[in-house]
Amino acid sequence: MDDLRGDNEEKREAAREINSLADARGRAGLSQEQLAELVKVGNNSVSRWERGTQDPAPWMRPRLARALNISLDELGDILDEMEQVAKTEMGEAAVLLYKEVKRLRKEAGLSQPELASRVGYTRQYVSLAERPNKNLPSLDLICALDEALSAGGRLTSLRERAKEERRGRRIEATWKAPLPVHPISDRRRHHSPASSVAPAAVPAIMELRDALTDYGFDGARASEPMEIRDLKRDLKFTFDSYQQSRFTIAASRVCALLSDARTLAREQDADSGEVHAVLALSYQAAASVLIKYGEPDLAWIASERGMNAAVKAGDLTVHGSLMRSVAFSMLATGRFESAMRLVESGARFLEQDIGTNRTILSVYGMLFLAGAMAAARFGDAGKTAEYLEEADSMAWRLGHDANDLWTAFGPTNVAIHRVNTAAELGDMDAVLSSTVPVLASSIPVERKVRYLLDVARAHALTGNRNEALTTVIKAERMAPEQVRQHHLTEKVVTAMVEGSPGKPSVELEKLSQRLNLAVAF
Repeated sequence: MDDLRGDNEEKREAAREINSLADARGRAGLSQEQLAELVKVGNNSVSRWERGTQDPAPWMRPRLARALNISLDELGDILDEMEQVAKTEMGEAAVLLYKEVKRLRKEAGLSQPELASRVGYTRQYVSLAERPNKNLPSLDLICALDEALSAGGRLTSLRERAKEERRGRRIEATWKAPLPVHPISDRRRHHSPASSVAPAAVPAIMELRDALTDYGFDGARASEPMEIRDLKRDLKFTFDSYQQSRFTIAASRVCALLSDARTLAREQDADSGEVHAVLALSYQAAASVLIKYGEPDLAWIASERGMNAAVKAGDLTVHGSLMRSVAFSMLATGRFESAMRLVESGARFLEQDIGTNRTILSVYGMLFLAGAMAAARFGDAGKTAEYLEEADSMAWRLGHDANDLWTAFGPTNVAIHRVNTAAELGDMDAVLSSTVPVLASSIPVERKVRYLLDVARAHALTGNRNEALTTVIKAERMAPEQVRQHHLTEKVVTAMVEGSPGKPSVELEKLSQRLNLAVAF
């Protein structure tokens, strides 16, 4: 009897040491192929069971337990243990997210390719959204899946919970570390665009910060091979969203784009210029979004990395485009003279090739528009005029409004920059006397709204409060996200409120509420 109790105790102890299917298979002396043959499934099924990306079907478990020479209860304990490990490593919300995407897709009667077609992604992206892995699916993808599967926000909510769980684990790890870690601070400037970031944008911006501070030393590889055509499609979507003033969407898409482009750049040959060109422009898109959200230091990091990728790409137009990106990042951080020096050195680098194609011409012209903004903020009216004239000559040489490499360069954009720089130099008469065709379809929404905000500022500062209010509301209808977070909007509305002889109008009060501005009425 004592021997029997001893044998049972040994079996229980041995069972406690088996905490995964791989352990159980190893104890049974089976390879994955042998176990698959015994259970009558494919080799991939066993592999997925052991990785925890798929559970054995209930009807299959008795056969699996017999093959592993364990009881059904012991198999259940192992599967429960694996699920707990997965929840600990990835977070409970992340595990629920993957399962919910798959469940909803099957309930809708859709295959992965069919769902991918609905949301505008490849099948690989949908597959990754259903399989637990180190990185969460992008916010943009989950939003698209949530809408396509009529989840009513459940998928986006689960993803946000998963992101918070991971952030909490990182914070906990930081507290436990033997040396202090000093991450880039989450600045809360009172007059920064970031202070009025829409709540929906916050997860995307946090994710973009994480993407830029993830150096990828673990050498993780994508579960599915990436295709350069997919990256180019995502790059176009990101820049198009930015130019349409849909900054939250651009921010969420560029996170996945950066991750995929960096992975492909690591896996491709070092001289794969096409991949590095996409990577460089992805960093430029990230820098543009970060500037809009009041993160100029991170934008500078992104544009610098983009410049390095552009050098590897060996593409003159991409190299010039990233020079412009670095110049705008310098401008955003207050380094006006440095930005002007970069513009001039970049122009010398490009000038011998501006006659070869119109894209180089556009990039060259945009460099001088960046320089004009830097000179205006530096207070150098002479240099501002010089840069604008050079850009204007390139625009007329181009002959029309274009958007090569998402520059939006042409005569109209030069005219808009004349207004922008005049406002920076305090010449409000020049701003108000300008005639820019803001309804032209060839001009991106982001450029039109930026022009209208400067016109509104000029009206407010010259006492034309009704015109200022009308102009801001017009801009808000065109691009509510851009207007509600731009620092100029706060200045204009504050000037209108403070300049009102009596109680501000109902329209002005409602506008202030929509902008979440703390102004006294």
